[in-house]
Amino acid sequence: MLSKLGPFIAVAILLGGVLWLALAYWALKDARARSENAAFHIVAMVINLAFPLVGLVVYVLIRPSMTLIEERALELEAEALSGVPLDSEDSRPCPACGREIEKDFVLCPYCHTRFAKRCPSCRKSVRLGWTLCPYCADSLELGTVTRAAGQG
Repeated sequence: MLSKLGPFIAVAILLGGVLWLALAYWALKDARARSENAAFHIVAMVINLAFPLVGLVVYVLIRPSMTLIEERALELEAEALSGVPLDSEDSRPCPACGREIEKDFVLCPYCHTRFAKRCPSCRKSVRLGWTLCPYCADSLELGTVTRAAGQG
């Protein structure tokens, strides 16, 4: 009877050994993702090699709750929510794509969204819907000029 079960027992032992090594490898990978401490990486692997299922429970209890990537994302989010401007007041976010652009740009160099135009007389940046330039009082309508030809 035992001779008939021999191959099944060998396969079960082989699968158990693969599972045992895979568990230790997973613990090592997870420890590397959660900590930069090399001693912690070794302890995570050794505890899972020495005590396969109990070691997993112990490791899950002692490991850091967040990965290094999650911690960095939270730090970046906190910086963004702190309200501290990243750049000087010479830039602003594009209304379409949100990337930082200079204040006097008339279009976004990244997404090519046009949100301003130049006055033909004074060359200052004006918004698209405006019909008069607030800087020189010239008309922004195409083909019309309100200044007298002799002034200048």
